[in-house]
Amino acid sequence: MLKNKMSESIHLKLYYKIFKLIKYLFGVVKNFPKEHKYSLGKEILNLSWSCIDLVIGINNLDKRNRYLEIKKLSIAFDCLKIRIRLTQEINLISEKQFCHIQTYYIKEIGEMIGGWLKWGKASFYNYNE
Repeated sequence: MLKNKMSESIHLKLYYKIFKLIKYLFGVVKNFPKEHKYSLGKEILNLSWSCIDLVIGINNLDKRNRYLEIKKLSIAFDCLKIRIRLTQEINLISEKQFCHIQTYYIKEIGEMIGGWLKWGKASFYNYNE
């Protein structure tokens, strides 16, 4: 019987945190004006879903094959952060909402991805030596 790799605690925390971010972003995006809801808002939600899909996919790879996919996750998350920043700069969200997203989601998710990336890089280079 195959072990469900999503049960690894660090990855479950990352999955759960991104899932909570998506729920929060749905509430934020629904309040965007129509002209931004179906462009920038949709793109933010799509990038969020891509991040959570990548986490699930990475957890189903063996450890030596995870690094490149973790790198894709890191890039997708960086793209998401830029778009969220833009929403604040063009006044689609308040500074208070932006600070909430930064404090409760972006910072922690970024640290988790960074740690996972560091681990994956070490595993990748140790395996390929």
